[in-house]
Amino acid sequence: MPDVVVVGGGIIGAACAWELTRQGVSVTLLERAELAAGASGRNQGWLVEPDDPANAVLHKPSHVMYREAADRAPLPVWIDDDPMGHLTVALEGDEVEPPHARPVNTKELRELEPELTSRVSQGWLAEGGRRLDPAALTVGMALLAAAEGATIRHHLPARALSVEGGKVTGVVTDDGPIQAETVVVAAGPWSGSLLDPIGASLPVGAALGWIVRLAPRGSTVRHLVERAGWRASEWRSGAAVMPSARSFVDEGVRAVGGALLNPHIDGSVLVGSSREPAVGPMPVDADVVRRQVAEAIELVPSLADAEVRSAWWGVRPMSPDDRPLIGRIRPGLVVATGHGSEGVILGGGTARLVASIALGQTPDFDPSPFDPFRFSIRQA
Repeated sequence: MPDVVVVGGGIIGAACAWELTRQGVSVTLLERAELAAGASGRNQGWLVEPDDPANAVLHKPSHVMYREAADRAPLPVWIDDDPMGHLTVALEGDEVEPPHARPVNTKELRELEPELTSRVSQGWLAEGGRRLDPAALTVGMALLAAAEGATIRHHLPARALSVEGGKVTGVVTDDGPIQAETVVVAAGPWSGSLLDPIGASLPVGAALGWIVRLAPRGSTVRHLVERAGWRASEWRSGAAVMPSARSFVDEGVRAVGGALLNPHIDGSVLVGSSREPAVGPMPVDADVVRRQVAEAIELVPSLADAEVRSAWWGVRPMSPDDRPLIGRIRPGLVVATGHGSEGVILGGGTARLVASIALGQTPDFDPSPFDPFRFSIRQA
């Protein structure tokens, strides 16, 4: 019998499995499809400062953990050795939300990014910001956990949680029950399928987000570039609120988002980002991809001649305040979900916090901003 069963083979589950095995814990990791099948393998791979300063304690350990994973993993995992910089720019009329970065004057803006439209009026540069391969990183950490003794079982969904006397004692799979002292539910937007039936519902929604890969014909951007002001309150919380039936009939589902450009290591440019309530497995707002590309061209006019190579989406687990829910919510049951668009950014710190909770240790930072009980949790 393993000490811990981790449900979910995304970046959060893989990081938790690796961290726990490194601390001598017997772990079984369950993934319903393939590792990194969800948003963990379908995102931009940005490793930047989180939007919410409260999440910084989860972000800080992540680069160290990922760097070690890249060095030790049995498959290639690329991550920038040096930060490339994260540039936020504003066009006339943009609602500016000054980030934690230094202001950049117009002359320096042109030197940093010659391809930016002349309509850019202001800019801010954060010296951090790295790119990485999120899918390879997720798989790499799971394989490192396996090398330390963990059992990795993919294409095996956890169908239900086993509960005895109010304590979660394991999971039920298609291959039968697996008993464990602790179950860690890190199943992203699918966490509710396990938690709801035992009366431990969390306010975690699901938001679908698109990314488009462009192949430019010439030079484009040199930094991680985003347009200021688009991370409005609707992006942070409202985008994952499921519509009422009447609203769905009258208005449908609308995506929100803006231009966010990532010069990929292969020479392409990844264009994001968007959120729309995930009312099903397929996107409902059919024009969101075109709007994202239009926003990118508005920032960098030369992208108009780029070839559209591909587009894809992932479904992200959203919390009402855009902070993850990490903690023990019942004897034998720990949750780690609700990371929104910041699963990669917060994965390493999440793993450390989950390990300390599972092992009954005192965390090395204040976990209260991520306490699931900051929201009402229905308990059966």
